[in-house]
Amino acid sequence: MVDILMATYNGEAFVEEQVRSIMAQSFVDWRLLVHDDGSEDRTVAILRSLAGEDKRIVVLKDGVRRLGVAGNFIHLVSQSSADYCMFCDQDDVWLPNKVEQMVTAIESYDQSKPQVVYSNAYLWNPEKGILSNKNTLTYPTTIRQTLFLNTGIQGAASIFNRKMCEVITRPLSYYAMHDHVLLLAGICFGEVHYLHESLMYYRQHAHNLTGNAPGSIAKKIALMWQNRHVRLVNRDHYEGLKAFYEVFGDEMKEQDKLLIEAFLAMPEERFLARAYHIIQYRFQLFDSTILLLIKMCIRRYI
Repeated sequence: MVDILMATYNGEAFVEEQVRSIMAQSFVDWRLLVHDDGSEDRTVAILRSLAGEDKRIVVLKDGVRRLGVAGNFIHLVSQSSADYCMFCDQDDVWLPNKVEQMVTAIESYDQSKPQVVYSNAYLWNPEKGILSNKNTLTYPTTIRQTLFLNTGIQGAASIFNRKMCEVITRPLSYYAMHDHVLLLAGICFGEVHYLHESLMYYRQHAHNLTGNAPGSIAKKIALMWQNRHVRLVNRDHYEGLKAFYEVFGDEMKEQDKLLIEAFLAMPEERFLARAYHIIQYRFQLFDSTILLLIKMCIRRYI
């Protein structure tokens, strides 16, 4: 059994297309749990109509509102009892074999540990078609690869097991994003795996920014310069990491604790001290310490 968890807010334009792509899955033993965060459009009405067509669709009515994106998704995890969960955005489109392939992948791993598996996704615009065959271009499995990403891996491309649910539903004082918590939990307490096949269309809106840089080092540096007004460390994700560490720090491996503590101390350091610690602890960006140092030279820190 798989619970697909959809957090919605003012999603009337695209939510039906997303839900119908779930209804068309080759894997049939699923339940779509939807929690709306107080939409002011027709999102809930559309969802209730779809639930009338397919009893596997459950629109939760618990009076809980204004949780924000991350809080809404974590709330949905707390309502699930399935063996596996998948996050689902309200505006993407899943390929018909997505759930089947993700379930097959995660079932091959040790279920006594928290497990998360990520697929890839097509970067897609309905007017322009497929913009890129892969939306995810970096595949972190360690803390030193993760801390300077300013993000998690795309949550809607994930499947995770019951042991992972037990970890990520422990309350934090602050959430940057649900996928940030999921990646940190997988790296610190379980295992993180990647399917490189694209199994969904990730809708690229005009106002969206993708965190992925083009392939070559020269293009990555050019993009860093183009976006030099953006801080090296995102404040939301810094605070999210700090909140995660406050709850889980005592349970972490000593090496992970050391790296996180060093990262959290960096805003108070001068430039040369930060550079020294990036080299000392071998922090990375796109698997490269050199790229991270170049980016630090281009951008303000936090």
